[in-house]
Amino acid sequence: MTSCAEPPAPPAPSGASLWRHRDFRRYLTGQTASVAGSSITQMALPVLAVLHLDATTAQVAWLAFLGQLPPALLALHAGALADRYSKRRQMITGDLVSAAVLTTVPMSAALGTLTLTQLMVVAVVQGAASVLHDAAAISLLPSLVDRSLIQRSNSRVGALFAIAATAGSHLGAALTAVLGPARALLRDVVSFLISAGCTARVQARAPARARPEARRLREEIGEGLRYVRGDERLVTLTLVNATTSFGLGLLNTLWALYLLVPA
Repeated sequence: MTSCAEPPAPPAPSGASLWRHRDFRRYLTGQTASVAGSSITQMALPVLAVLHLDATTAQVAWLAFLGQLPPALLALHAGALADRYSKRRQMITGDLVSAAVLTTVPMSAALGTLTLTQLMVVAVVQGAASVLHDAAAISLLPSLVDRSLIQRSNSRVGALFAIAATAGSHLGAALTAVLGPARALLRDVVSFLISAGCTARVQARAPARARPEARRLREEIGEGLRYVRGDERLVTLTLVNATTSFGLGLLNTLWALYLLVPA
């Protein structure tokens, strides 16, 4: 794994390898850990609900629904906050909140006080924290590398994130089988702490854009939506991503119902 404790490095020139760019490596290491950890949580929470709390079909469906709800409700707000405040701070806050809320699950399981209501609250809070983190992470990347490297860096980030999500799902299944779902979540806590530590060492090159103090968050969201509507390419990308996310949300709900809950 790439070390996150290296001293700051200047922005990489357009012809340099991205893997020699220390801030990009820190960013990529932290985000990969976060993506893999989130995949573990998506695997472990439904298993914990069914095996330890005897959750019904409806309860598992509600758990999955609540986990998918924050992205639908908070994505626009999280993006506006990332544009207004420090992106690194927002990412670190999201990671630490996720780590803290997930820590309560194995602790409660060990004490015998774990409830389905707690799992649902954890799913909502962790989902909201992930939205805050992801919105800031997407907008931070252009400030880390030279403009000529944006396309290359995005392609590498996308490829590695896909690998991390798949690996995290497989790792989550293995850890759940070997350690149990509650203890498997402790590995997810570690992944969020790694992400926060790496992000804290990233040196963003571009200062945050100044915003008028009196400007409302709703106005900034409206401005962003108007900007997207004015570009056909952005509209197409938005529709594609929304459709894909909707389909994945259905899949995440249905696999838990069909594989875990007895008929």
